[in-house]
Amino acid sequence: MKYFPINIDIKDKKALVVGGGQIAARKVERLKQCGACITVVSPDFCRDLSRAKGVKRIKRRYRKSDITGACIVISATDSEPVNRRVYEHASAAGIPVNVVDQPHLCTFTVPAVIERGDLLITISTGGGSPALSSKIRKQLEKQIDPSFPKHLKLLSEMRPTVRASSLDEKQRGALLKRMASDKVASTLKSHGVRAARQLMKAMLLDATK
Repeated sequence: MKYFPINIDIKDKKALVVGGGQIAARKVERLKQCGACITVVSPDFCRDLSRAKGVKRIKRRYRKSDITGACIVISATDSEPVNRRVYEHASAAGIPVNVVDQPHLCTFTVPAVIERGDLLITISTGGGSPALSSKIRKQLEKQIDPSFPKHLKLLSEMRPTVRASSLDEKQRGALLKRMASDKVASTLKSHGVRAARQLMKAMLLDATK
C-alpha cells in the first residue's frame, strides 16, 4: 500500500493510546515529545506508564467513547478483538488510527525517525518491515553531519528576510538554494555560525543589488 507522507501538528491536541505495556509506553513518550495531550486506556499499566508525567490514565478496558475528541489513536494491546474494535471505531469516525504491527488495521503507519533539532528524517517500508526501517535508520544516523541542524536553524532565521525582500519568487528560490548549498555548510563547519550567517547576509545583499 502507498501511504501519503505527512507530518501532523498534534501539540495540545488529544492523542489516545490503548494499551498499558512497554510498546504503549514508547508510543506515549514519542507523543509527549510532540506536545500532545495524551490519554492512555488500559486495565493495567507497566512501570514506565505508571510513572509517566503529564499523561491521563484511565484504568479500565477500552470503550468506544474513548476516541471522542482525539486527533490521533494508537492501539498497542495484545488483544486482536480490542485492536480491531479500536481500528473500526476510529476509522469510522475519520480519526487517524495505528494498530502496532498490524498494517491492515492502520490508516497511517509510524516510520522510523532520525531527529536532530528541527531536522526530521523518516524511513518507512509501508508497514512491510519495521526491522529494515530500523536498520536503514542506524545507517543514516552515522552519515548525518552534526552541522546540519545549525545550518537548518540559520536557514529558518534567514527565510523570512528573503521572503520579505524585493526579489521575485524565482529569485528568492534561487537564493535560498544558494544559502542551503555546500559553500555555506563548509563555512559553518570551518568558521562557525557567525561566519556562515555573514555569508548568507552577503548572498542576500548581492542578490538584491
